[in-house]
Amino acid sequence: MRGTDEASESLFSYVDLEERIPAGHPLHKIRQIVNDALTSLDAEFDALYTDFGRPSIAPERLIRASLLQILFSIRSERQLMEQMDYNLLFRWFVGLGIDDPVWVPTVFSKNRDRLLTTDMSRKVMAAILAHPQPGLFIQIDGGRLRAPESAVESSCYTKIRQQLRTHAWVKRYGRSRPDSTALFRSKLAPSA
Repeated sequence: MRGTDEASESLFSYVDLEERIPAGHPLHKIRQIVNDALTSLDAEFDALYTDFGRPSIAPERLIRASLLQILFSIRSERQLMEQMDYNLLFRWFVGLGIDDPVWVPTVFSKNRDRLLTTDMSRKVMAAILAHPQPGLFIQIDGGRLRAPESAVESSCYTKIRQQLRTHAWVKRYGRSRPDSTALFRSKLAPSA
């Protein structure tokens, strides 16, 4: 029997986002590690923010959203907010409910930049790496850092490392790092 193509516009939804995410999804483990790391930094986050004024975006949500941007290679904050608007996986990872509004990209950028201009980005990475299961991102081998064996884990590690290097370059030189392939092509181009 053929089913009907009727749009049901229900007024309420009783589905928990946790039930919609597959149990074996890699972001489950990443979210657990990140949440544990952020919980250990709760007192440090409290010291950064005042008790009065307009409430900002929660720093935990800013960091989780930034991690999604790194892990899924989302090029801009505008695209990240668009993805978070309709992607239930992203909403679940960041901690937004189905009906919660997504932030304006410029507000997200300002809040994130204000948070990461402090020494907090190093503290967050140190807390993640100090987790009892550091092998998700990196493996420590005789005091040296090396990429994990799994291709997915290695890809995550590489993206995080590239983002940290780019952030350090911009902080030091005030501009983005030049693309090496573009430089190489410009040297090979015939001069007019």
